[in-house]
Amino acid sequence: MKKIFSFLAVAMLALTAYATDYYLVGTAPGWNQDRESNKFVDVNGVLTYTIADLYGDIKVTVDGQWHPQYGAVLDGDNAAPLKFNTPYVLGGEGSDGEAINLPIELEENYRYKDAKLTLKVEGDKLTLTLVEGTLYDHSAVGPTYQLVGACTDNWSLVAAIQFEDVNGVLTANVPDLNGTFKIVQDRSWDNQWATKWGTKDGLKLNEPYEMGAKGAEGTSGDPANLALANPFGGYKNAVLTLSVGEKMVLTLTAGEFYISQNDWFIPGSKLGWDCKDAQKFTPVAGKQNTYEYLAPEFGQDFKVVYGNWAVEFGANNTDDKWEINKSYTMTYPCAGNFYPASEEIYQDVTITIVVDYEKAEVQFIAETEATGVEDIKTQTQAVKRIENGQLIILKNGIRYNVLGAEIK
Repeated sequence: MKKIFSFLAVAMLALTAYATDYYLVGTAPGWNQDRESNKFVDVNGVLTYTIADLYGDIKVTVDGQWHPQYGAVLDGDNAAPLKFNTPYVLGGEGSDGEAINLPIELEENYRYKDAKLTLKVEGDKLTLTLVEGTLYDHSAVGPTYQLVGACTDNWSLVAAIQFEDVNGVLTANVPDLNGTFKIVQDRSWDNQWATKWGTKDGLKLNEPYEMGAKGAEGTSGDPANLALANPFGGYKNAVLTLSVGEKMVLTLTAGEFYISQNDWFIPGSKLGWDCKDAQKFTPVAGKQNTYEYLAPEFGQDFKVVYGNWAVEFGANNTDDKWEINKSYTMTYPCAGNFYPASEEIYQDVTITIVVDYEKAEVQFIAETEATGVEDIKTQTQAVKRIENGQLIILKNGIRYNVLGAEIK
């Protein structure tokens, strides 16, 4: 009995110790507060984060949320930098709800290679220490190029796959090429190449693809994400080559093609910009390639996404605006978020999409009998929805179980 109690006590202690997750976000790891590769992990009882290339600014976030967040403390009017092998007690959020970005102390053009950081947590006091890393002059190395996209830990620059010189040809081996992607330089968004401006062409096997650059051809924005010619497919063990010069040319030279199987999501300003269960469509029984999402409230801008940000559908141009109870065709690749024609928030909305996988088109409609929040007392309807395998009922923005009890 004593042994069993001791085992349970140790197990409960372990659960308590690791009840909170901490993430490093910033210039190098990327500003994703809930990415698995950005999480501190326990190494012999010490919360540790490793990264191949460390530079720029960083922050620490908690449990995959943006708040609370921790960053720099001020030294006069400037943020005090993180120095090598020097414990740094992080500052919390200011009056604006944001922590100050914490700069890494580095000379111009220098970075830390194979850096390791540790995090000590004592209540609300977080102490960050850069314990390992090799300084190097990044400008002396010359530019490097990487593929980053849905297939690299959901657009993680840290996990981006580098092109290496193979017999004089820049070559990248991608275990699973799917979704959308871009080519970046030096694991940074400052220089990037993707879909050629003014086209919606996709990448095809053994067909060189001339890419569009950030700020090219009189534009100021980023090029649209590049996808395969069939965005719902993928290539296992893909091999890509990159020709660097006045024109950036990407070629898919080898790979095993397959049709991917993913869920559909509707992230947006009202529903939250995630691709999780709370934004997931449900297949409609008896209707092929038809999916439904039931929202107690819906409005503002959104996208329709296949997989975890793998393939995005949105407005074809900035003039497109959606209206309630009207059908639209959304094609790929999208030009941006799909914005509404009015600022109304609608109640008890049924959102339906019908997907043509061959043409890469999505038919979209958001339907409701209630015209806005102000009509909720007279026109609201109960909406059924599946969450985590259980049936719930949504009414007046409140969730109930099948017995009518409110779910807190």
